[in-house]
Amino acid sequence: MNNTALSFTNLSYQVSGRTILENLNLSVPVGSYFAIAGINGAGKSTLIKLALDLIRPDQGSQISIFNNINREPRCRESLAFLPEKFDTKKEASAWQYLQFVASTYDIPLDKKRVMLLAQKLDFAADRFESKVASYSKGMVQKLGLISCFMLDRDLLILDEPLSGLDPSARYHFKQLLRDEKPKNRTIFYSTHLLADAEDICDQFGILHNGEMKFVGTPGECMEKYQAKTLELAYMNCISTPP
Repeated sequence: MNNTALSFTNLSYQVSGRTILENLNLSVPVGSYFAIAGINGAGKSTLIKLALDLIRPDQGSQISIFNNINREPRCRESLAFLPEKFDTKKEASAWQYLQFVASTYDIPLDKKRVMLLAQKLDFAADRFESKVASYSKGMVQKLGLISCFMLDRDLLILDEPLSGLDPSARYHFKQLLRDEKPKNRTIFYSTHLLADAEDICDQFGILHNGEMKFVGTPGECMEKYQAKTLELAYMNCISTPP
């Protein structure tokens, strides 16, 4: 049985002659929480778009999802995606938005599951009838997380899922991830918040200058770069000459 949820093999990507990613190799184990960090423009969002087949890599590159080439339609059945910035119709209520998401996946809306997620993310139950236009940025982000987790897919790909969340909301999100861990779900996400990544991820990658400079556990990263925090280890890593 293959134990890899997501893999990139000899991945390269160029735009107008500019190399964004070069000969990148990465395997994300099934059931792992894998956080990837990098400076703005490092290629994190590009890597996610490539995984989702929203853009195509250079010839010779290969991307697989649960051992299937990511271009195959059946790959869509096993994953859910939350972009860093997602749009909803401001006049729609949360229930209407979630119903729309469920319908695109051709599944019934499980309101019991939604309410449980709302409770775990500290999303007020009485706000589901309110228009999204009345929500704060953090509330919109929580709604996006609910829409993603309610689908119960084996692989979740999240682009900056903690963006816009205050410390309390980030705490509740991390608690949700801990509660979901027994489900053996794989979560691959990009982040700038390394203290949170240190807290919750099993695997950690540093993307810099188009390549993976480090892949391993947060503890291994701190040990390798002789740092007491993952944030400092990250800074030591990207400051190290090639």
